[in-house]
Amino acid sequence: GCGGSSGKEESRESGDSGSAAQAAYDEGFKRGRSDGYERGMADGSRGEYDPEVPEVAGADEDFLLGYAKGWSEGYEEGYREGEEEAGSEAEELAEVEAAMFAFVKQNSAPGLEFKVEDVAVHGDEAVGRAVCTSERLESPFVVMKRGASGWYGVDFGTGIEPGIFPHG
Repeated sequence: GCGGSSGKEESRESGDSGSAAQAAYDEGFKRGRSDGYERGMADGSRGEYDPEVPEVAGADEDFLLGYAKGWSEGYEEGYREGEEEAGSEAEELAEVEAAMFAFVKQNSAPGLEFKVEDVAVHGDEAVGRAVCTSERLESPFVVMKRGASGWYGVDFGTGIEPGIFPHG
């Protein structure tokens, strides 16, 4: 900003010991924010909220004060982002599973019932297993791709290819 002063230069104490204390506080804040963010992202993606600041052994009081403040800020931000990421991944997985199920149903013999398991999504491709729940059959892999209009079936393994089972 104007005047050559940023709010960051504000010291917690005055004098030379203040600059050392401020440096320790700043270092603690930086590390706490980073650690808190990482833990928050992990917790948010699992939906487990635990914002308690972990103990840091062997650090001075100024570092610890900075660490605790940084951890709290980082954790909250990370948790929110982890939750959002998990939510969008869950939505995407639900879309892929629904498209996979429809693709299998459309390309299998009438009367067979399936469930989709072990779905993995990588970018614009997905794979999963179609498990027949109405008869004992092999569980083929189903390959999907994401196109402009959503997910579509590309290929699947043995057992559900059109023409294998008699219709009617």
